[in-house]
Amino acid sequence: MNEYAYIFGSQNQALTETKEVKIRLPVAHLIKLHGLKLVKGRNISDTVSAALTDYFAKMNAEQTVVEEKPTETVGSS
Repeated sequence: MNEYAYIFGSQNQALTETKEVKIRLPVAHLIKLHGLKLVKGRNISDTVSAALTDYFAKMNAEQTVVEEKPTETVGSS
């Protein structure tokens, strides 16, 4: 079992409930998020949610690659 499944999620979890959180961002990030809101027409919450979904999928994929990497034996002839 993936020991980080509780962090990165697993296929059998159905966590669809949303919660509101308050975070602190650098002003530069907030300006970029507001710019995306104006250009793309998506609200900031949806943009951040999509970015986090992509980030966690990438982290989960990297974790899977590390787990599947075969171990090398040292000094075998």
